[in-house]
Amino acid sequence: MKQERLFSLDLLRGIDMLLLVVIGPMFAAINTAWPLPDCVMGQFHHNWGGFTLWDIIMPLFIFMCGSAVPFALEKRKTDGRAGLSYWRHVLARVAVLWIFGMIAQGRLLSMDILLVNPFNNTLQAIAAGYLVAAVVLAIPSKRVRIAAPFVLAAAYTVFLHFCGDYTIDGNAATRFERWMLAMITPEGSKALAMADPGYSWWATIPMFGAMTLCGMAATDILMDESMPQTRRLARLSVIGAALLAFGWAASPWIPAIKHIYTITFTAQAMGWCMLLLAALYFIADVLRLRRGTWLILLFGQTSLMAYMCHVFKSVFKAFGKMFAPGAAHLFGSAAEPIAAWLAAAALLVVFLALWRGRKRH
Repeated sequence: MKQERLFSLDLLRGIDMLLLVVIGPMFAAINTAWPLPDCVMGQFHHNWGGFTLWDIIMPLFIFMCGSAVPFALEKRKTDGRAGLSYWRHVLARVAVLWIFGMIAQGRLLSMDILLVNPFNNTLQAIAAGYLVAAVVLAIPSKRVRIAAPFVLAAAYTVFLHFCGDYTIDGNAATRFERWMLAMITPEGSKALAMADPGYSWWATIPMFGAMTLCGMAATDILMDESMPQTRRLARLSVIGAALLAFGWAASPWIPAIKHIYTITFTAQAMGWCMLLLAALYFIADVLRLRRGTWLILLFGQTSLMAYMCHVFKSVFKAFGKMFAPGAAHLFGSAAEPIAAWLAAAALLVVFLALWRGRKRH
């Protein structure tokens, strides 16, 4: 019997995309018109240390990619083993995500090799985590699947803790990042000079893999038909709460830093992801309260396209600004950025709806 796809997965993915491409820009538009308190706008920035609302977007995206792995890859196994079809699908997906990532922030379309950065984007982090999860899923042992995220996170934590400190310039992950970029790109590369300060990608691959595996484990729990739904919900909630508590408790010794994904930050992020998924599972899959969720589902089911629209948001902004002068005339200049955002958001929703309709046909 074919298992029903969890409705809560698309909802959580949709919430993540809405936060990135709609809610964040909406608050930015409101803040331009009428300045909001720092405590509000501070939630839409990445700080060196601490945890903001904006910090959850990328970990949740990676977590949700992992949650889809059992659906995408288990059916591609042959007699329970990962064969040619399995690896062909994995490598093709990794390649597509990697190229899209280079287009999005790797400056691939600049056509200037000195500007191209091979790895500095969320989509590429998802690709790396997806590849790690595919390798782990190909191993028959269930114990390996359980142990893998802990081993990966522990190894990365040891590397960070003993090979540097937790400052922007002194941490081991960022120093390794700049060394890798200098090795890969030509001498004097502009990409090296333009690299985001403090951000780590290459060294952080083990943590990307660990987060993907956390998402995969969450789906395994919620799809386990040997347990009643209430027990699945309780197990996921307890794990989420334990991760969150660990992240908070260990923060005095290891600061929670999103840029380099310290273990305290990652534990908090995965804790929130699991608790959010548990809450939506209870609402949408246990109680089956699903009315009025079409907009969230639209973004959840077209998440990759929604992300790429966010990357090329200037197109939608240009459309929105066409309507802004009229809004300024009727409501005053303060309404102009809000009107521009609303028009751009409306165009985005229509575009994604047409895209989903095309895929269905």
